[in-house]
Amino acid sequence: MRRYRNNAGSPVRTDYGIGLQTGLRAFPETTPLATAFEVLNDGLETAHLERQARRKPMVQARARVRFGNYHVDQAIRMTHNAAQNADGGRRGPLTIALFPEGLTEVVAPKGAAQIAPTEELLDRFAKSKLPAMVPLRAEWVPRIETELARLQQAAATYEAARKAYVDAYTEEVAQRAEHARQVDRLMGLVRAEFPRDKAKQDVIFPDLARDSTVPSEDEEEDEEEVETSSSVPATST
Repeated sequence: MRRYRNNAGSPVRTDYGIGLQTGLRAFPETTPLATAFEVLNDGLETAHLERQARRKPMVQARARVRFGNYHVDQAIRMTHNAAQNADGGRRGPLTIALFPEGLTEVVAPKGAAQIAPTEELLDRFAKSKLPAMVPLRAEWVPRIETELARLQQAAATYEAARKAYVDAYTEEVAQRAEHARQVDRLMGLVRAEFPRDKAKQDVIFPDLARDSTVPSEDEEEDEEEVETSSSVPATST
């Protein structure tokens, strides 16, 4: 009797479970054990499918953050150029008022991290008392605000989608752990039912090395992905 490895993904576990249900029902002594385990196995499959269904919206939302970041970045860069032109083609009073630390400090942050420096730029626009800032403000603040609002919405949508995915993954992991625990429990019950019949014990449980219907036992990369997706992603422009 061999169980799947501890790092096996859900498809490996549920395929193994289907084989185990069949094995339990092959003998009248163990048939009563099959029904409850089938419910558990189906529950793990459902949790896996639910998590998979939540992946696409998360990836789509992540892409929208990338494009939101790009459009905000472009609006800020054009604003910087407009300020320099208004200063006579150099870094003058308007450019310094809006970009005291330079352009890079404002556009370097990526993803949702772009929101805060953009809000700070808008605040500098609002507080500036330079007369020449009035036309610059009228032209560029609405553009920046429009793109910032889109980025904020994209970031909020991504965070909600990411949380839904992480919650589904957490549930799936819990189901995986219970599945393994129940397989171990069934091994003990089968040994007790057929204490001197190793051949019968072994045939009830799937042989992962022999059964070509069971996919690779390599663990999926979900744990790493959940860790690296714990916040709105950094994106490149």
